[in-house]
Order: sequence, then C-alpha cells, then structure tokens
Amino acid sequence: MGLKDNLKMMINWLWVLLICTGLFLLLMLAVRNPAFVAIDKGLLNRLDPIRVSPFVTFFAKLTDFGASGLLIPIIAFSMLFLAYKRQITALILLQIAFLTERGLNGLLKHWIMRDRPAAPHLVHEYGYSFPSGHAMNAAVVYGLLILLITPVIRIKRMKIIWTSICLAMILLIGFSRPFLRVHYFSDVLAGYCAGGAIISVCAIILLFVQQIRQKKGCE
Repeated sequence: MGLKDNLKMMINWLWVLLICTGLFLLLMLAVRNPAFVAIDKGLLNRLDPIRVSPFVTFFAKLTDFGASGLLIPIIAFSMLFLAYKRQITALILLQIAFLTERGLNGLLKHWIMRDRPAAPHLVHEYGYSFPSGHAMNAAVVYGLLILLITPVIRIKRMKIIWTSICLAMILLIGFSRPFLRVHYFSDVLAGYCAGGAIISVCAIILLFVQQIRQKKGCE
C-alpha cells in the first residue's frame, strides 16, 4: 500500500470513527425519550414467540462468548498467533483495546445509568444496561480479530471463513442480549457504535505506524 492509499484509508477510518461516535451520542439522548423507550420495549416483546427452550439454551451458551471470562483466553491465543507472525504492533493493540473497552464500558454505564429491561431475564445479569457490554466486547474483540489477523492469513478461502465466523459472532452475541431480555436493542446498537469507534482508532494507529515504516524505508 502506497503512502497516498494509506492516507485515504486513514481518512476513511476517521469517518467511521465520527459516524460511530455521532450515532452513539444520538442513542444516548434517545433513550431518555419516552416514545423511543416505548419502541425499544415493543421490539423486545416481539421476540416472545421465538423464546422457546431450544433457542434459549443456544443463546444462553453463545452469549458467554461475549463475556470477558471467555474472551480473555481467546485474546491470549490470538496474541500468541500474532507473536508467531511477528505482528508486535497488532499484538499490543489487541490487549490495549480490550482493556480500554472494558474501562470505557463501565464508565459509560455508570454515567448514563439506564436500567435493564424488566424481568423475567433469561440469564442472570446485574448492573446498568446502556451500552451493552457483551455487544461492545464482541464488536471490539471479534472486530479486531478480523482487522489484525485476516491480513496475515495467506489462503483466501481461510480469510473468508475467518471473517465470516467473526462477523457471525458479533451479530449473534448482539442479538442474544435482547433475546435473553437483559438488554434493549438500542443498548446493543450503542455497544456496536462504541466498539466501532475503538476499532477505528486502532485501524488509524496501525495505518500511522505503517506510514512511518514506509517513510523510513524510502529514506
């Protein structure tokens, strides 16, 4: 990738960052609006016909792949792979991004203080609802696994499979939260937006590092 292409990519990711941040702020304001909250509750109730035992069991297990307890070993194995591929910048970014996301999610929840949907919850949860921690976790971790690992996979078919799996995890984990009645859809969307903003910053940092290396190589 040339320096001009690199700069264009940085600008594109900057737009993604601005869009994600703007959408998050809009959602943050919207959840205080009674009409918006009524829509949110209505969407949650529309899932009642498919809340049957097999689906509940499936999503109750799948949602754990968005929890820190399972993500930490996934991150650890990914870091080992990146170390093997000598992708040191990517390795460092992955762990810093996850720690930043966890801290930011906690701050946002205690700042906005939105209560979770009324019981019955189909899995045990506690704390505030907005933004969804599982959705934010999934967006950041599985999104970064696409961004950081896909480029070092040599087989095209494996790139497609890897990307598809990670995208499926992001979407399914996000859907599992309102399905299990522990989040509203807007909580999940806000988690995606906040996670997308973090991924954008990581992408810009990666491109900036690449640009520095290319400039040094041209000297």
